[in-house]
Parts: sequence; structure tokens; C-alpha cells
Amino acid sequence: MVTLVKHEWHSVDSQFEIELDEDLLSEIYPELDEDEIAALLEQVEDGEADIEDIIMDAMNNDVDIEWDRVYDDWWTERKGGYDVTYEVKSE
Repeated sequence: MVTLVKHEWHSVDSQFEIELDEDLLSEIYPELDEDEIAALLEQVEDGEADIEDIIMDAMNNDVDIEWDRVYDDWWTERKGGYDVTYEVKSE
């Protein structure tokens, strides 16, 4: 299992986490067998897989990613757009 952290940069840092495991990857990629899912999870852990592609594939396959809000830094909040970045959380 790998924990992914999603950052939304609003001039505020809101962080969200989800536990990415074989079951969730199997929902996103039903065409992959157990070995391929395990290899993909290992690629995520090693930073070799593009997390944004996995998130987009989940959306395209109607798989809901339910992020848990874990942190907000609201003191710098401003109006305007924001960027989203992803990272693999190290244990």
C-alpha cells in the first residue's frame, strides 16, 4: 500500500491523502492482472509512475477517489485559481 498526498495550492496549502492499494488500482485498471497491479504499485512507490495519469484514469473509469483532508494552511488565502500537485508519502 502507498499513501498519496494531494496538494491544492491556493496561496494556501490544503493537503489530502488516500491509501492507494491493489484493490483501488484494480478498480481503476480492471484489465490488469494481479502481477501487473503489483508492478504498478511498485512503480508508484518508486516514483516511476505518473500519479496524475492514475488520477485521470480513475476519473475516466468512473472510480471515485475519496481524499481525506489532513491539513490546511489558510492564513495566506487569496482569490484566484490554484494548482494541484501529487506526491508519494514516505513512511
